[in-house]
Amino acid sequence: MTEKKLVSVIIPAYNAAGYIEETVNTVLKQTYAIFELIIINDGSKDNTLEILEQLKLTDVRITVLDKPNSG
Repeated sequence: MTEKKLVSVIIPAYNAAGYIEETVNTVLKQTYAIFELIIINDGSKDNTLEILEQLKLTDVRITVLDKPNSG
């Protein structure tokens, strides 16, 4: 039997409050379940970070990183 590999999915987010939850849920619904989801909030000025922090509580595969906007 072949060992399945961990896949890293990285999503950059900037002022993505209008669609970030749907984006994250789409990734979480994939049939391949051995992955980590890393979302990088790039200094959003809307409530993207707050949404991401709530989503992080729903699935241990989600990691949220917050950094100042770097253009």
